[in-house]
Amino acid sequence: MTLVRSKRREAELEGLQEQQKAVSRVLKYVFAGFLFAGLILSAYQFNLRTAEMSRQIEMYQENLSNLRQHSEVLDMQIAKIVLGRDVIN
Repeated sequence: MTLVRSKRREAELEGLQEQQKAVSRVLKYVFAGFLFAGLILSAYQFNLRTAEMSRQIEMYQENLSNLRQHSEVLDMQIAKIVLGRDVIN
């Protein structure tokens, strides 16, 4: 009887080991899938932030260009006013 019991135990142990191997394989692939999905999502989020920053930089550059143009116009108007006073005096 002990030989029959030991063979049953061996068969049960082999079955459990097979199940553990299968579960570990599945967990490996699930973990790898979650990791890959996380990387994809973080890259997408990084891309969105980069695009938003790029738009903001373009907007700031346009505003700076407009300020420079207005500064030049104001400088010309100030020069005309100063020259006009010099001519009058």
